[in-house]
Amino acid sequence: MPSQNIGRNFESENLSTDQNRNDNTVCKQILESDPSIRVAAFIEGAEVTGYAETARTKNVLSQSIDLRKRIGFWSSIVTEMARQTDELFGRTESVLITHKGLKMVTIPLSARRSLGLSLDRSADTEKIILKVMTKFDLGSSD
Repeated sequence: MPSQNIGRNFESENLSTDQNRNDNTVCKQILESDPSIRVAAFIEGAEVTGYAETARTKNVLSQSIDLRKRIGFWSSIVTEMARQTDELFGRTESVLITHKGLKMVTIPLSARRSLGLSLDRSADTEKIILKVMTKFDLGSSD
């Protein structure tokens, strides 16, 4: 994976351990808010700063730091690509990618921060996004 910075919002930044602990706690609470949420992760720049997964997931990200880095990088690139059309269509609220067995949602929270969710394929994506954003007061700060 390339280590160079990509895009205007992805400069390296040292994040506090307290922030990571808080992000992990919120991720666990997000998981508990809806049974169709499989994974919750906060991404700052291209770094996963908080993470929680349900027992029924394959424990992939928590076992592989390299994969966590790739997921953070992927999320930052997808979000930045979506934001390129903000001037034409309005602010990007979320990015959804549907795979055969699951959905992956990225929700931009600020210029550098986003929330990533892995959902059951049958999940009502809009309902879950609204619930999580409201319950955890995660409105965009841009």
